[in-house]
Amino acid sequence: MKLTIAICDDESMSLKINCIYIEELAKKYRVDAHVVGFTSGEAVLVYMEKEDIDIVFMDIDLKGMNGIKTASMILRKNPRIITIFITGHREFAYDAFTVEAFSFIVKPIDPERLERIFKKAVLQVNDLAHRKQRTPLIITEDNLKKKINQASILYIERIDTQSVIVTNSGKHFVYETITSLAERLEKYFLRINQGIIVNLSEVAELSQHELTMKTSEIFPIGRTYSKEVKKRYLEYPQA
Repeated sequence: MKLTIAICDDESMSLKINCIYIEELAKKYRVDAHVVGFTSGEAVLVYMEKEDIDIVFMDIDLKGMNGIKTASMILRKNPRIITIFITGHREFAYDAFTVEAFSFIVKPIDPERLERIFKKAVLQVNDLAHRKQRTPLIITEDNLKKKINQASILYIERIDTQSVIVTNSGKHFVYETITSLAERLEKYFLRINQGIIVNLSEVAELSQHELTMKTSEIFPIGRTYSKEVKKRYLEYPQA
């Protein structure tokens, strides 16, 4: 899924630097992103007439239409767009959240805070996409064909002759191998040993030999899977 990330700042140097920051973060986390810069709120709104935007980093103190007004119009046009304000004025923080801002960054920008907010914003966009458009996992359970929303799957565990698909609403038991199931899962799933597949969105913590889920289950990481698990976990935007 390709994301369009807009950055709006009427100071050309700040705009250039912020574009570079975001492009570097997208590259670091392997986010397929189109980063586009604007020097006015009006230009953002014109762009939205023809193109989609997923995330916008918006300066508040803009010439012409200010960032708050622009954000309110963005909200009316498309309430799913994530708006993150960047400004040198802390006193604007309250106004920012009246237009449902996702977050607020004060200049000079703290790179670590920008990175945290970027990861959270990308995760939210991805979660929305998973809920809306992902291919369901079709299984056979009790001789019946069933569809499971892949985003609802927490993990899949092999127990004896069955694979147990654990979702946020219950469990499904199927006579199908982990390997067979893995071939039909979306890219945000990760096999961590011979008998466990996890949804990366549901992982809370990774240690050297174990992985902890947000639901508190702890699973061992297979030795042959360790390198790939660490790589994929670090690349995935976590909240």
